Amino acid sequence: MSFRVYARHVRGRDLPLSRRHLALRSAVSCCCPLGFHGTLSYLSTAGDLRNDEAALLHALEKLEASRTVWLMEMESFADRRRVCKARHRRTPRRAEVRYLLGWRWPGPDGKQATLGEVGRLWETHCRSPFPDVPADNKGALVELDTWLADCVSTYLANNAELDADRQTVIEKCLPELRRHLAHLGCPRDFPQAFQYFRLLLKMTELVHHDKARETGG
Repeated sequence: MSFRVYARHVRGRDLPLSRRHLALRSAVSCCCPLGFHGTLSYLSTAGDLRNDEAALLHALEKLEASRTVWLMEMESFADRRRVCKARHRRTPRRAEVRYLLGWRWPGPDGKQATLGEVGRLWETHCRSPFPDVPADNKGALVELDTWLADCVSTYLANNAELDADRQTVIEKCLPELRRHLAHLGCPRDFPQAFQYFRLLLKMTELVHHDKARETGG
C-alpha cells in the first residue's frame, strides 16, 4: 500500500489504536528521511505513539509535513533538470543529488530532527571501539575519525552551530570517507569497520546537510 493509504489508516478512528500505530510504522517504511529507526525515534518525541491518539496524529502530521516539502523539492529539481537538458546539460550536480536524496529531515523541523538523530547515533558511536581496519589505510581512517568526530561533537555541544573551519573540514573529508567506506564494504573483509564508518558517515552527512539547508542547499 501507499503512504497515503497508511496515513488514512492512522487517522481511522474506527480502527483500534494498535492498528493505527502499525499503520504509522508502515507509513514510516514508505517515508523515512532519517532511516526507519531514526525517523520513528524522532516521531516518538510527539509522545506515546502506542497509547496516545493525539501523539499518534501529531507524529503523522510531522511526517506528512516533511514528505510534502521533499516532494516539492523533487518537483522543483525535475523542473530544473528539464531546463538543463534542453540546454544539453544532462548531468546533474552530484552535490545537489546527494543533498536531495541523502540523510536529512526536509521541512520546518529539520534542525530539531537532525539534532535528535545525530545525538542518538553519537551515543552509539561513543560506545564503539575503533575497529580493526586494513593496515595500509589505518592512518587515514584514524585521521578521518578524529576530524569528523570533532565536528559532530561540536555540532551537538553548540546546539547545531558549527564554525566555518569545521564545515570546511566536513566538505573536504566526506568524499574521502565515502571512498574508504566503499573499499571496506567490498569485499566485506572488515564488517565491523564498515558498520563503524558507515555510522560516522551518516552522522557527518546529517550535519553537512543541516548546514546546507540553512544556506539554501
